[in-house]
Amino acid sequence: MGSFLYNLKGQATVINGLIILLILAFFFFRYQKRIMAGWLLGIAILIFLLSSTYYLPGYLVDKLERQYTPFNLQNNKIDTGRVLIIVLGSGYTLDKRLPANAQIGLCALGRLAEAIRIHRSINNSLLVCCGYSSMGLETQAQVTKRAAIVLGVEASKIETLNKPRTTQEEAKEFARQYLQTSNIILVTDAIHMPRAMKLFQLKGLDPMAAPTNYKINEGPAQESMKWWPSLGNIGLMNYFIHEYLGKLKASIAD
Repeated sequence: MGSFLYNLKGQATVINGLIILLILAFFFFRYQKRIMAGWLLGIAILIFLLSSTYYLPGYLVDKLERQYTPFNLQNNKIDTGRVLIIVLGSGYTLDKRLPANAQIGLCALGRLAEAIRIHRSINNSLLVCCGYSSMGLETQAQVTKRAAIVLGVEASKIETLNKPRTTQEEAKEFARQYLQTSNIILVTDAIHMPRAMKLFQLKGLDPMAAPTNYKINEGPAQESMKWWPSLGNIGLMNYFIHEYLGKLKASIAD
């Protein structure tokens, strides 16, 4: 069941669902099941309108992102001793033409930038970069470490976890190596933070949250355009579905 949800989570998109509904509607119509075809078409239209306009995706994503506020040193108690800032993996490419900071994806770069910001405000802190390689080459953790060095972090201040493939595995491996560490700061996307915090807490850890890469911003917005369908809004809904299925998978696995 967990494997099924993992695969579904990686592929689930609103567009895929709409295509399936439209194909089914076509076949029912083709074989004279016009009432059923009409229902399926109506459901597809409703899902499209709910997912492609801002209101529902924006509400659902904002609800996830607001569970944790941006990291502020003054609002968090740091005990004496070292502080580990864990940067969760999120994608990279091994393009030798590019510097390391351009080899990690924009999402990973945003996470690393936030981790470096916090690292520079805490003298006794270390970065812990995560991520594996699916092809047995240089891991994402290693590329992220090189990117951190490019951005001014001392190599001696960076450690890596090279085996974990998922957030659940990152939490498990981190707990295995650093369970006795009291000062842990977890850096990931704001939308992903509630699930990540839960997974780390299930492993006996008590990290401080440092969300970044916000999808929903409070700045000036074009209110009059929120009702207009867009792929960006569908993307927000896909992010929410991804997190929901990931949380469901984690609850079943544990």
